[in-house]
Amino acid sequence: MDPKIILLIFKNKSKLERLIENNAPYEKILRQSQRLDKYIMIQINYMTERGASTN
Repeated sequence: MDPKIILLIFKNKSKLERLIENNAPYEKILRQSQRLDKYIMIQINYMTERGASTN
């Protein structure tokens, strides 16, 4: 796993949780959720590529 991506996922997940807890506007929550999704997809692609290269 890529430590930089893991850190970005953790950071953005925490930020999203804070926005939800503070009843932030929907647009801000949506934008943060999309950022988190982007980093999760990068990690999934990274893991898929690494798994495919080991076979």
